[in-house]
Amino acid sequence: MDMNKILVIEDDQSFRATLVATLEEQGFEVLQASTGAQGVQIARTEEPNLILCDVELQGVGGNLVLYAVRRDPKIASIPFVLMSGFAIMELAPHTSEKGADAFLAKPFSPTRLATTIDECLGRRQTPDDPVRTESVEPQAATRSGSLGGLLRPLKQILEATGLITTDYSRLELKEIVGLATQAHQTASSVYQEIETWLPAAETGG
Repeated sequence: MDMNKILVIEDDQSFRATLVATLEEQGFEVLQASTGAQGVQIARTEEPNLILCDVELQGVGGNLVLYAVRRDPKIASIPFVLMSGFAIMELAPHTSEKGADAFLAKPFSPTRLATTIDECLGRRQTPDDPVRTESVEPQAATRSGSLGGLLRPLKQILEATGLITTDYSRLELKEIVGLATQAHQTASSVYQEIETWLPAAETGG
């Protein structure tokens, strides 16, 4: 059986080397890119099974790379995991053609890395993947419970934006961008989940 091919987009050479070595030890074939633009190009030509991309890339940042991937029909369905060294929370967005499949807060353990990759690859196996079927069918029955589950990510958004508004004078610009990026990603995940529960007429669709 062919090995799963993973594309790592990371401009920190030392961290990238460590990450690549870890992935290879876990049995993956690894492609590397040091810039966002290079990463998008490799994704289009090599079509990896999954992309690991740092948020704080120089030039074209991780969120722009994600946007470019999701806009390209050829590679839009590739599972995409964002990584950040400025995380104050752990994000776990639902699979979406518009957003990231998962988020890894640096530093992360090899076990956490492997688990995240397995979860993302498992979601994209086939259209009849039982994980997908189970996530759709019981929505009406569990709606109230799921709404309660949104309180945690909403609290995380409030904490991140609260730090930005109250402690901005003590934060570096890169830290502010990292916090804002995470808050945006969490808000996007919450929006997508709520959108799946509402009739098209209520969302303007």
